[in-house]
Amino acid sequence: MKGSDKIMGFIYVYSTGPVENTIGGGATPGASETVYAKALNNSNCKRARVIIRLYRLNGHKELVETRTLSLAPLSSGFAVLDVAELVQYEVRFVTFSKKVLVSAWGKDAEGNLVAAQRFTQAELHKIVKKAHKKHGK
Repeated sequence: MKGSDKIMGFIYVYSTGPVENTIGGGATPGASETVYAKALNNSNCKRARVIIRLYRLNGHKELVETRTLSLAPLSSGFAVLDVAELVQYEVRFVTFSKKVLVSAWGKDAEGNLVAAQRFTQAELHKIVKKAHKKHGK
């Protein structure tokens, strides 16, 4: 901790890691057309904010889209992300509450789940960071 920085809590980051999204193992994108990024706030009394980021990994990592969910206590929500043109992608969830559960579900053009592109909370890579608040002089 530096000087007058104060720990304000934790930031929880969950990632799918790199996801291959090709049809038949080729270079044509689109095994999944969409990804349903879901979040559940299990807190009994506090709202939760979840930031969802979609990255394109076709050669270099590039932010494609950012969505924010604001969840009331004991509620859930989701964002639909378009991955139809992405050969590779990553979905990241950022939240400030350990009581939030997240998951990602790839769906094909007919709305069917793509089994290889479904990620439950336990399957996501988790990073926990300390959140600091800087105090001025």
